Amino acid sequence: MSRMPPLTSETSVLTVAKRPTSAAFHAFVRRLHMASQTDDPVLLAGEVGTGKRQSATTVHNVSGRSAHNFVQIDCLGIKESKFELEILGSLNPYNHQLRQGAVSLAEGGTLYLHEVGELPPASQTLLLRLMESDTYSPVNSSDTYNSDFRLITSSSQDLMAMVEHGKFRNDLLHHINTLTIRTPSLNERREDIADLVNSILQEIPGGRHKQVSPEAMEVLCHHKYTANILELRNIIHRLVGTFDAQCYSGLQVVQAIHAGTPSSKSERVIEKKSQRSMLPDFNGYLDQAQNNPPAFAQTDQAVAAQQSIFQGASHSAYASTTYHIGPQAAQAQAPAPVQPVRPAAHKVSDIRPRQAQAPQQPPAWRATVAAMEFEEDTSGPFTALKSQEREYIARLVEYCNGDKKKAADIAGVTLRTLYRKLKH
Repeated sequence: MSRMPPLTSETSVLTVAKRPTSAAFHAFVRRLHMASQTDDPVLLAGEVGTGKRQSATTVHNVSGRSAHNFVQIDCLGIKESKFELEILGSLNPYNHQLRQGAVSLAEGGTLYLHEVGELPPASQTLLLRLMESDTYSPVNSSDTYNSDFRLITSSSQDLMAMVEHGKFRNDLLHHINTLTIRTPSLNERREDIADLVNSILQEIPGGRHKQVSPEAMEVLCHHKYTANILELRNIIHRLVGTFDAQCYSGLQVVQAIHAGTPSSKSERVIEKKSQRSMLPDFNGYLDQAQNNPPAFAQTDQAVAAQQSIFQGASHSAYASTTYHIGPQAAQAQAPAPVQPVRPAAHKVSDIRPRQAQAPQQPPAWRATVAAMEFEEDTSGPFTALKSQEREYIARLVEYCNGDKKKAADIAGVTLRTLYRKLKH
């Protein structure tokens, strides 16, 4: 919460309008002038950096309340308890001293809430109650006071859409948007950019005697602004603080616009490839493994022989034979299949109630199958491949000074995979 001094005529938005400006800005200034003649609540809606705070101050300075305070509260990230203390004030229960809140400080003047759409639900209810009753009670106090202030709010969000999604109170919106004024973006008023650039240069101590070339002004006028006047101000400050010139060129303006932006994706890919070129080549190991398959790699005939072994084999055959998965499985002979035995017919009179039987033990062939050995030949180039891969990863981590995340990024694997390859 802060009290703002009145703006001088040099910084007033209405004074800027006396110079040749865009039609959008002329219409905006007329709306501000008309709003300053009333005491109705004003909602300033517009993008970030369009001058909503300065517009609210201008409305106050040309209104009948200009002799009193202009108090503002920034609602960005404010908590419910802090907002209540800031706007209502509080009474100290020990020494009974009253700390004035924004409503008390803005008595007879203007209360400005910046980014009102960020208020928590409880704070919205508190503001609604204050607008409806025109009375308030400080925290820890039972006394009631009358309020007399003009409310101006601003928001860069679509409050109507927030109402539809249940994030903003509909009744509160109708209390604060009696007069809704949209602040035009800088892309809608490109005719004003030249005057704004000269005004910003005059504000900077090192830029009062400097100019912008016609080519540079052309670049500034055709740039697509995402943060409006705030972005333009940063570009001009960056020009003055970076380049030692009396007249800034178009190239310098382009460099100031793109200063501090991250490198493009193609540049990052080229840098990553250059880092990989400094490391040992790993593709040769893969070619060696493809040209020399390991001993346990099976042919199609071996796989077919294994399938014929396991299809239709008798239990006794499994009990007497242990199979090894490998090339030797192709030489195994399949035992003769067992023919099913048809049970003998019984008469109905021979049927007796089934007696409870002890659970049967699983046949011996199940244990034999469960104990089958699946042997794998670990000799061959794949064993050397794993060793070389582990050595490659270790050298890569050493190259990155122990930064495993960077090493995984260069190797093209996840950090989890890199840890697994180092472990094994």
